[in-house]
Amino acid sequence: MKASKLLSGFSVGLMSIILISPLTLRAQEEQDDIKYLDIIDTLAHIFEAENPMKITLTLDLKKFQKEKMKGEYMPVHFLYQLNDTLRLEREMRIKARGKTRRRICSLPPFWLEIRNADLQDEEQEDIERIKFVTHCKYNTTYEEYVLKEYLCYKIYNIISPISFRVRLARMTYIDTGRNNKVMEGWAFMIEPVEMLEQRFNATKTKIEGLLSRQMRPVEMNRLALFQYMIGNPDYSVPHRHNVKILELTGMGAAGYTAVPYDFDYSGLVDAYYAVPSDYLDITSVKERYYLGPCRSDMDFALAIEQLNLYREEILQLVGEFKYLDEKVKKSVLRYLEEYFEGAEHQTSLIFGFQRTCL
Repeated sequence: MKASKLLSGFSVGLMSIILISPLTLRAQEEQDDIKYLDIIDTLAHIFEAENPMKITLTLDLKKFQKEKMKGEYMPVHFLYQLNDTLRLEREMRIKARGKTRRRICSLPPFWLEIRNADLQDEEQEDIERIKFVTHCKYNTTYEEYVLKEYLCYKIYNIISPISFRVRLARMTYIDTGRNNKVMEGWAFMIEPVEMLEQRFNATKTKIEGLLSRQMRPVEMNRLALFQYMIGNPDYSVPHRHNVKILELTGMGAAGYTAVPYDFDYSGLVDAYYAVPSDYLDITSVKERYYLGPCRSDMDFALAIEQLNLYREEILQLVGEFKYLDEKVKKSVLRYLEEYFEGAEHQTSLIFGFQRTCL
């Protein structure tokens, strides 16, 4: 499916509501000044908007929590509140996802399935589900984890165009398994990989065992320094761990690009459950550890200088992010500034890279 077809106007199915936000709307019915949407005439891409979505999920959350390890879908009623008078509702299904978070979270991240949600356009069939990251447990600290991980994605959007876009959402959960108890929390939605492929005319490669040094050098350098900057040792190109590897069409072996995701184990997020692997010579994810490919000192210096170009934009992004507590925001800014201050001493930084590079 071509991206141009996906983003053109068409009769709304569920995909229209989740992956795009309306500019011109036609209501199916109207009750008490609330318009229930049926047709969207003009479409704009949802990931271009910055304001949080307002989504309500009604489900047996008690059962979802009890059966989260089974990896099975269960029904959910989805409501997207566009504004005070416009909304859309659909019946869908969700399934818990993630290894560590599915085990430890009261509300783990989940897949929202859209494949069987009364779609009216066959050209949407190749995007079957959308990934949501949730607040895991019901306290302020876990809300902060979600917001900080969201910022990791937004920072990488600044550094590399070949990156997953995200959209923040303020979620309301109505638990039918507990007498319709209402809970709220932050979450964010991650761009489906199919849309990422469409944006860059790329495909997920099926070749196994590709190494970091086989990725496009400039983009791999960006990825590796970004992971070092946010203190994330939880990724691997050869093992396809928390990265998707795309093959840019027509470029052959020169077109492999790794795209990172899942940053909850990073020092920037600093989740209590995040611990570095035993084979790393660090005791905390707050300690930065370079896991990228080996380069010459000159190439490392160039990569460091290129990342430094985004310093003010990155710090401004975090500084102006209004949904994070000011004290927590200052901690995030300080962690990032520590990297940039260290980058001013290139010789020492590059020496460390040469010791741990792969």
